[in-house]
Amino acid sequence: MRPCDFVGSTMETSMLTFPHNTDPPSKEKTMSNLTSRGSYAALLALVTLLAAGCTTLPNTSGYTAATIQVKQAVSTTGQVVESELLNAIEARAIKADESLAGQFHSTWNQTTHSLDAMVGYAQSVEQIVDAGNNGAESARRVADSVKQLADAVKVDPTTWAGGEAAKLSVDTLAFVYGEYSKFSAAKSLEEALDRSGPAMAKINGLVQAQVADAKRLFIEQIAAQAQELQSGGSGYGDWLKRKRENDAQTQIAVAALTKSLSAGDPENIARSKARIANTEAARAQIAPRVAEYESKFEQIRLRNNAGLSILGAAETAVATWGSTHQDLVYAIKHRQTVSVDSLILAVNEIRSLTQRWREL
Repeated sequence: MRPCDFVGSTMETSMLTFPHNTDPPSKEKTMSNLTSRGSYAALLALVTLLAAGCTTLPNTSGYTAATIQVKQAVSTTGQVVESELLNAIEARAIKADESLAGQFHSTWNQTTHSLDAMVGYAQSVEQIVDAGNNGAESARRVADSVKQLADAVKVDPTTWAGGEAAKLSVDTLAFVYGEYSKFSAAKSLEEALDRSGPAMAKINGLVQAQVADAKRLFIEQIAAQAQELQSGGSGYGDWLKRKRENDAQTQIAVAALTKSLSAGDPENIARSKARIANTEAARAQIAPRVAEYESKFEQIRLRNNAGLSILGAAETAVATWGSTHQDLVYAIKHRQTVSVDSLILAVNEIRSLTQRWREL
């Protein structure tokens, strides 16, 4: 007999056997009735507990679908970093060739693999939930899914762009392996999901660190291009220096003219006007080069703002996946609808920002 069948038959039997004697009770009957009522109360508690287990588990397919969207959206943000690497190489802002962008592409594939693993985990949880709460068996499957996710998101420490993520990877795997026995020993689906919470938080933090490492690399390339434009081999640094010097000479000449006008000194007035005319001529010569610099610097600034917004949104999306997983666990425990609204909002933000970046 299935547990849910037992609930129905037990309730029916208990209702039939509950004492309804309305005669004035004797002392012996009173004690018997109290015993019967105590047994009934205990039985009712047991039935209530079993009935909770018979409640339909929520549909988690929405979480799986949203995770797929997170993977697709975040994966595209690597293009922002790779594009800026190529820009830095073209501007000779860094000592590297286009193979460096290829190396980043290979490294970013690790992050994409982590995002794929998140999808695989969500699909696994959906399958486990759809199969129903089968006690320890469900718990073991959850534990194995968490461990597989941890193995998939680990970072190769030999990669050049490993950075902070490579350091965090070692600690994360050690923590998950140390916690594995706790959630694999759970007796139910809900208990396993609950116990695996700290491990899932560590895993989520590691994927965030992979995106953060990419963002740090992006910032470095932007800074290198700005530095090259201002003081490197582009030559704009010399023009900027000439502009500063000419502006200073103009201020001196204007101050001298003002003083000469007050003193009524025709000779110094003429001399000051000549100096001002010279600085104006120099400014006209410098202005086109400065305008070129400002235009190029503005493009770097726009790409910097757009790129940081996109990569920041990618970090937020991964973090939101982690918090939504906590909501998923709560929904499963309490048989509630699984909400992924915040996750969809995070995905839409990445898509909107990426579109604006491509239009620059």
